[in-house]
Amino acid sequence: MQHKSIESIVNENFVYAKVLDFFGVEFYQSRNKTLEQVCAEYNITVDQLKSVMENKKSNQAIDFLALKNYPIRVVIEYLKHSHQVFIKDSLPFLLKVVNNLDTMTSSELQEDLKLVMPMFVEDFIHHIYEEEDKLFAYVLELDHFVNTKNYASNPLTKYGSFSIQEFALHHHDSDDEMAGIRGITNSYNTQEITHVQLKVLFKELNSFDQRLKDHARIENDILFPRALELEKRTKLLFQSKVNQN
Repeated sequence: MQHKSIESIVNENFVYAKVLDFFGVEFYQSRNKTLEQVCAEYNITVDQLKSVMENKKSNQAIDFLALKNYPIRVVIEYLKHSHQVFIKDSLPFLLKVVNNLDTMTSSELQEDLKLVMPMFVEDFIHHIYEEEDKLFAYVLELDHFVNTKNYASNPLTKYGSFSIQEFALHHHDSDDEMAGIRGITNSYNTQEITHVQLKVLFKELNSFDQRLKDHARIENDILFPRALELEKRTKLLFQSKVNQN
């Protein structure tokens, strides 16, 4: 393996592009060097590369059916962790590859990606923070109230006109956030692509797209139904308290 070129290694398994990036190696700058040369240059070993690769393989998503049985606060922590992985790992790498597309790449496609990706990332990060600051915070307070029955704090009034139902409807409308990128990349089709840099980008985008779909499924099929039930129970508990008085 150490005598193969970086380009051939990345072609065999695109995940090595991100593993190399973890060590500070920009694969597209070293595509013609052997792995042995790169390891010597950056003072790393093949075993270290393999260790990071195995760690990435083991970092699998929690099974959907198992997650359905976890407390809602655990579901939210899992979703927040996924958000951090998106923001700190996936998106910076995607932007880095897009910004370093070289002249071997189709000019029109290159310009489209350089225009679309930063806008997508900005909108996506805004969506994530809005979700955490409003939806997640509200649901956690509902869960705390239902479990403690502490009537001194009312999450229904604290969050004013916030509506889980409206947020969920908007969320369904914006689920397919990758539609535009999927369109300009022909659904990440790499059959006609020989340029390793573009091939890695398409495969990373496809992987990211699939993780977003899994993420949206957890929110739509687990989080929202249980959050609405918590909101309903909270309203009933406060109504019952009012009736008692």
